[in-house]
Amino acid sequence: MLRGLLYSSDADSPCLVETHPRKNISYYRSKGRIDGEQLYYNTKEIDSQLIDIMRRIIISDKTAIALEKELSAWFEKESVSDSVLERAQTSLEKLRKIEKNLQRLAIEEGISFQDFRERRDEIEAEREKLKNLIESIKLLRNLVKADFELALNLAKQLGFLFEKGTFDEKRLLCETVFRRLHVCNRVITKTELNPPFALITARVGSSVSFQFGRPEGIRTSNLSQPV
Repeated sequence: MLRGLLYSSDADSPCLVETHPRKNISYYRSKGRIDGEQLYYNTKEIDSQLIDIMRRIIISDKTAIALEKELSAWFEKESVSDSVLERAQTSLEKLRKIEKNLQRLAIEEGISFQDFRERRDEIEAEREKLKNLIESIKLLRNLVKADFELALNLAKQLGFLFEKGTFDEKRLLCETVFRRLHVCNRVITKTELNPPFALITARVGSSVSFQFGRPEGIRTSNLSQPV
């Protein structure tokens, strides 16, 4: 279930998965070695710890609503202060003014028709670049916002979804929530969460300010208790 996610703190290395079908058993095996030997962790023993970890990330409906309002306010503020977006929109407005002046010069025969066509084509090409840039910025912001909104919804029911899910569904939840889990002496001792969930747990447990993509000062070693 934690293939590619588990890290052995004992051996200071990532873990691989090793399965023995005849024995009906599988292990997480450290890539690193201690005294020449790789370490083996029974997958059932490790995976059985995940339900409690998931439950400790759960947030209440009230907390989710509060975080969603804060998130919306942050994105609204970000949309106003985004300097790249502002510059692109300002440049687009300047192009409109230049195009109007160009049309006036053409009408008044201040420039030749050939010069007018060449300049108009240049303006049109630049306009398309700016429009694409603006759309890309807005799309990225919407995608990031959607990620956090989905994470908020999942965080309200992680325990239930994990407990009732199939193996593949549990595996997908693990990939969605965790960036890495650290195991030491056969116990998962530390979790590193993917950005949306790291932000959520940080906001529940501290007064961390929003930063684009990740919060500042996140400590992933301590999971927030349900609130």
